[in-house]
Amino acid sequence: MAKCKCKGNPRIASNVVQSMKKDPCKGCFDICNTPLYGDPNMLGVYTPLIYDEIGVNLCATFNVGTDIPTTFPSASKATIRVLNAAYTYGPGTGNVTLENIDRRKNCYRVTLSNLTITFLLQLYDSSCHLLTTLFPTAVYLPSDITAPTYDEDTNPSSIELELYAPYGITYDATTTPPAPRLNFVGETTTTNRLSQGVNLFAFGKVLDLSVADSNITVGLTLVLQSLYYAGYKIRSHGKIDIPKGSIITPENSECMKFVAGDLLNLSIKPLDLGDYKHEEEYKTDCEKEVGYENCCPSDQS
Repeated sequence: MAKCKCKGNPRIASNVVQSMKKDPCKGCFDICNTPLYGDPNMLGVYTPLIYDEIGVNLCATFNVGTDIPTTFPSASKATIRVLNAAYTYGPGTGNVTLENIDRRKNCYRVTLSNLTITFLLQLYDSSCHLLTTLFPTAVYLPSDITAPTYDEDTNPSSIELELYAPYGITYDATTTPPAPRLNFVGETTTTNRLSQGVNLFAFGKVLDLSVADSNITVGLTLVLQSLYYAGYKIRSHGKIDIPKGSIITPENSECMKFVAGDLLNLSIKPLDLGDYKHEEEYKTDCEKEVGYENCCPSDQS
């Protein structure tokens, strides 16, 4: 970055902009009013990158919370999704913790226990007609070994997983002092987003549905990921073509021609902020050209 002064105020400009002038302090190049010409093949993106991940499978049988034989006697099939996972963080029996491993500064030990999973369960009849949508909950990795979902082999009281997290973990700034935070990525408005650091994902699968006693057996996959956002260049193959749905009508008015026609789209390309490419050679003064009156903005696309 280089610095010059415009009208007495210091202005910081990139090296690309500064290269437009041999002496930048004799006049600042205003990229806002005179954008660089460009048709970039490479796009800059800011994206989450996965540095490490590890997964484990669990299984538990639990009651759906509704008397299926009485309420939905024709139910015979089910599908399930994971909406949310609630847990308590902090040292102590049955809590979730993230700890830096001694002498391994880039690795963390993640302990998972007492995860209360909220599911979205949909019941169908034999013809695959949707009967209802339920939201049962079940505790996976229960610290209480007398819990109905506990099983030494398929759903133990806790598990420990190690994860490579070279840029550290996220902290909850609302606590004093800030506490390490495990971000769960689910399908609610408060959990449907990633966070830098360690993220937890969960996916469910119906293994058995017992209609008679309203119980369901669900396999649960837990995935831990360490990820961080970083800027990268990616090769562009152009903008996405959006599939268009058409309204069929015998009317042939201008409005209907527009409705049946192609989609409007913005046509100005992103700036090419790469190496200097003599962009000023592509810029002309419209008023000096013959027929400049045709250069006025048009609402025609």
